[in-house]
Formats: sequence, C-alpha cells, structure tokens
Amino acid sequence: MVLKDFLQPGENIVFQSGKIESLNDNFFFYITDSRILLHRRRGVFVKRDRIIAERIEDIRTLQYGERGMLRRRGVLRIETYSKKMDPIVGKVADIKAIWQEMQKYIRREPPSFE
Repeated sequence: MVLKDFLQPGENIVFQSGKIESLNDNFFFYITDSRILLHRRRGVFVKRDRIIAERIEDIRTLQYGERGMLRRRGVLRIETYSKKMDPIVGKVADIKAIWQEMQKYIRREPPSFE
C-alpha cells in the first residue's frame, strides 16, 4: 500500500473508511494512532498523491449530521484548535462509522467550574 510512504515511523492505521468527499475531491479516510489522514491517488502513468493530515490531539469538536431527501448523505464537520476543516461527506454508514470511531480517540476535557 502506497499510503505507508506517508506514515510516520511507528505510526499504525487503526481505521479505514470507504470513499468520502471533501474539498471537491474523493478521498479514503484513515485514522492512525496519532492522526487522521485523507488520501487519494490519481494517474495512470504518473501517479499523483494528495494527503490531508491532522493530529488527533488537535481536534476540538466533531459534528455529525445527515442531509438529502432521496439520497441521504452523512456529513462530518471537524474543528481543530486552529481551523474548521471542510465538511466530509459520504454514505451515511461510512460517515457514521468514522464519527463513531473518532469518539474513541478524542480527548475529553473535564468541565471547568469557575
């Protein structure tokens, strides 16, 4: 698998989804033990990769929703401490699986009572 070229030393893939859409492109979504990765590869003779990576520890919020009447689509919005990522859209089952898996890795901040 070519994605291994983009993994950091000792980093392991713990989850892989089907195709999703983001940034007007189709990607495969991966969760590693330290990052989320969106990867796509194009080209017949000259292969071109596109990778989007965010550290899991930087993720602040996840929002899941669904849209569409006839053709339901899942929508996942991810916000890090520095930015809001473009929505991740795909089949309801795929996006819901990503959201459920991400819940395991998001650090919970204890509520502060000031």
